[in-house]
Amino acid sequence: MLGPAAASVAMIHGLRDDHEARERWLAVAGRAGPVLDHRHGYGAVFDAMVLLHHGDADAALERLAPEPDQVWKWVCWVWLHWYAALRAEASVLAGHPDARDRVRDARDVVAGNPVATALLERAQALLDSDRARLLAAAAALDAAGCRYQSARTLVFAGDGHAADGTAALAGLGLTSVAAVQPPHEASRTADRAG
Repeated sequence: MLGPAAASVAMIHGLRDDHEARERWLAVAGRAGPVLDHRHGYGAVFDAMVLLHHGDADAALERLAPEPDQVWKWVCWVWLHWYAALRAEASVLAGHPDARDRVRDARDVVAGNPVATALLERAQALLDSDRARLLAAAAALDAAGCRYQSARTLVFAGDGHAADGTAALAGLGLTSVAAVQPPHEASRTADRAG
């Protein structure tokens, strides 16, 4: 199955801001596998990762709009775990009113998958503005060999951790993660300033 491989290469180009190469590889992915697998499965996961990387949580949430139980026939096992975890995170970052419920519900979907569980821990930490939990999620992702996701989590943690995360992303040849605050944190910051 070449579709996921081509879509993953397209994702890397998206994380590097090479839009021309991304489009070429998305065209390959579109020809390499079933359309619905790409639309609802691995394609949705990889597209959402690029959108979240660039700070477009609303577009990521739109890309992951269907409930996980609506896409399971196109999203097998690990893709469904990532779909549910990224959907929960996009909900948190977009300020969706059901974000807390989506994080909770996704825990059942990802049970047994340490990487997807760490992604949900990150989403929960963002929802609760819990830096210690963010750092624990970063450590869990690093231990699992997920250097990109670990670095992204450090950026969310702020202060010196953000610089470490940005340096790690640069070491991977990727652009910096867009600075995004969860809407509840942004409003809290504005309240303190006013």
